[in-house]
Amino acid sequence: MFRKYEFKSETEANTFIEALGVDEEGNPSHPHSVVRLGNIVLTEGTYDSEGEVITEPVLSTNYHVDVLWQGDAVSSWDNKMVWCKPVGIHVFGSSRAIAEWTEKCKELHPEYFPEPSEEDLP
Repeated sequence: MFRKYEFKSETEANTFIEALGVDEEGNPSHPHSVVRLGNIVLTEGTYDSEGEVITEPVLSTNYHVDVLWQGDAVSSWDNKMVWCKPVGIHVFGSSRAIAEWTEKCKELHPEYFPEPSEEDLP
Protein backbone atom coordinates (compact mmCIF):
# COMPACT_ATOMS: atom_id res chain seq x y z
CA MET A 1 0.00 0.00 0.00
CA PHE A 2 1.43 3.35 -1.11
CA ARG A 3 0.49 6.55 0.73
CA LYS A 4 1.60 10.19 0.90
CA TYR A 5 1.93 12.13 4.15
CA GLU A 6 2.42 15.72 5.26
CA PHE A 7 3.93 16.80 8.59
CA LYS A 8 4.35 20.20 10.24
CA SER A 9 8.15 19.76 10.29
CA GLU A 10 11.00 17.39 9.53
CA THR A 11 11.28 16.75 13.27
CA GLU A 12 7.66 15.61 13.46
CA ALA A 13 8.14 13.37 10.41
CA ASN A 14 11.27 11.82 11.92
CA THR A 15 9.38 11.09 15.15
CA PHE A 16 6.74 9.14 13.21
CA ILE A 17 9.36 7.35 11.10
CA GLU A 18 11.50 6.37 14.10
CA ALA A 19 8.40 5.03 15.87
CA LEU A 20 8.17 2.42 13.08
CA GLY A 21 11.34 0.91 14.50
CA VAL A 22 15.06 1.58 14.35
CA ASP A 23 18.03 -0.41 15.58
CA GLU A 24 20.68 0.85 18.03
CA GLU A 25 22.53 2.53 15.15
CA GLY A 26 19.43 4.37 13.96
CA ASN A 27 18.86 2.18 10.89
CA PRO A 28 15.31 1.10 10.03
CA SER A 29 14.24 -2.17 11.60
CA HIS A 30 10.81 -2.13 9.93
CA PRO A 31 9.91 -3.55 6.50
CA HIS A 32 8.41 -0.36 5.02
CA SER A 33 9.98 1.84 2.32
CA VAL A 34 10.09 5.48 3.41
CA VAL A 35 11.06 8.37 1.11
CA ARG A 36 11.58 11.78 2.69
CA LEU A 37 10.55 14.38 0.10
CA GLY A 38 11.04 17.37 2.40
CA ASN A 39 9.53 20.78 1.77
CA ILE A 40 8.23 20.33 -1.76
CA VAL A 41 8.14 23.04 -4.43
CA LEU A 42 4.65 24.54 -4.74
CA THR A 43 5.58 27.10 -7.40
CA GLU A 44 8.61 26.70 -9.63
CA GLY A 45 11.17 29.47 -9.64
CA THR A 46 12.12 31.30 -12.81
CA TYR A 47 15.65 31.72 -14.08
CA ASP A 48 17.39 33.69 -16.80
CA SER A 49 19.53 32.15 -19.55
CA GLU A 50 22.57 32.14 -17.26
CA GLY A 51 20.74 30.35 -14.46
CA GLU A 52 20.36 33.41 -12.25
CA VAL A 53 17.19 33.49 -10.17
CA ILE A 54 14.50 35.84 -11.42
CA THR A 55 11.76 34.58 -9.11
CA GLU A 56 12.49 32.34 -6.12
CA PRO A 57 10.62 29.04 -5.97
CA VAL A 58 7.90 28.79 -3.32
CA LEU A 59 8.33 25.81 -0.99
CA SER A 60 5.72 24.14 1.18
CA THR A 61 6.01 24.96 4.85
CA ASN A 62 5.12 21.32 5.55
CA TYR A 63 7.43 18.31 5.28
CA HIS A 64 6.37 15.50 2.93
CA VAL A 65 7.00 11.76 3.17
CA ASP A 66 5.95 8.86 0.93
CA VAL A 67 5.63 5.34 2.35
CA LEU A 68 5.24 2.00 0.63
CA TRP A 69 3.76 -0.06 3.44
CA GLN A 70 4.35 -3.78 3.67
CA GLY A 71 0.82 -4.80 4.59
CA ASP A 72 -1.59 -2.26 6.02
CA ALA A 73 -0.58 1.31 6.79
CA VAL A 74 0.03 2.15 10.45
CA SER A 75 -3.20 3.79 11.66
CA SER A 76 -1.40 6.42 13.76
CA TRP A 77 -0.29 7.96 10.43
CA ASP A 78 -3.85 8.34 9.09
CA ASN A 79 -4.34 11.97 10.15
CA LYS A 80 -1.12 12.91 8.29
CA MET A 81 -2.24 11.37 4.99
CA VAL A 82 -2.72 13.66 1.98
CA TRP A 83 -4.17 13.05 -1.46
CA CYS A 84 -2.71 15.01 -4.33
CA LYS A 85 -3.12 15.03 -8.08
CA PRO A 86 -1.43 12.01 -9.68
CA VAL A 87 1.96 12.28 -11.37
CA GLY A 88 3.42 14.34 -8.60
CA ILE A 89 6.95 14.52 -7.30
CA HIS A 90 7.48 10.88 -6.43
CA VAL A 91 5.82 7.52 -6.88
CA PHE A 92 6.96 4.02 -6.06
CA GLY A 93 7.69 1.65 -8.95
CA SER A 94 5.28 -1.14 -8.03
CA SER A 95 2.42 -1.11 -10.55
CA ARG A 96 0.13 -2.74 -7.97
CA ALA A 97 0.89 -0.01 -5.40
CA ILE A 98 0.39 2.75 -7.97
CA ALA A 99 -2.90 1.23 -9.15
CA GLU A 100 -4.22 0.89 -5.58
CA TRP A 101 -3.24 4.49 -4.73
CA THR A 102 -4.73 5.83 -7.96
CA GLU A 103 -8.04 4.03 -7.42
CA LYS A 104 -8.32 5.29 -3.83
CA CYS A 105 -7.36 8.82 -4.92
CA LYS A 106 -9.95 8.67 -7.73
CA GLU A 107 -12.60 7.54 -5.23
CA LEU A 108 -11.80 10.40 -2.83
CA HIS A 109 -11.01 13.10 -5.43
CA PRO A 110 -12.74 12.48 -8.78
CA GLU A 111 -11.98 16.10 -9.72
CA TYR A 112 -8.34 15.06 -10.21
CA PHE A 113 -9.48 12.72 -13.01
CA PRO A 114 -11.61 14.76 -15.40
CA GLU A 115 -13.27 12.90 -18.25
CA PRO A 116 -11.91 13.98 -21.63
CA SER A 117 -14.16 16.28 -23.58
CA GLU A 118 -14.71 16.32 -27.33
CA GLU A 119 -12.36 19.33 -27.44
CA ASP A 120 -9.55 17.10 -26.12
CA LEU A 121 -9.93 14.61 -28.95
CA PRO A 122 -7.81 14.98 -32.12
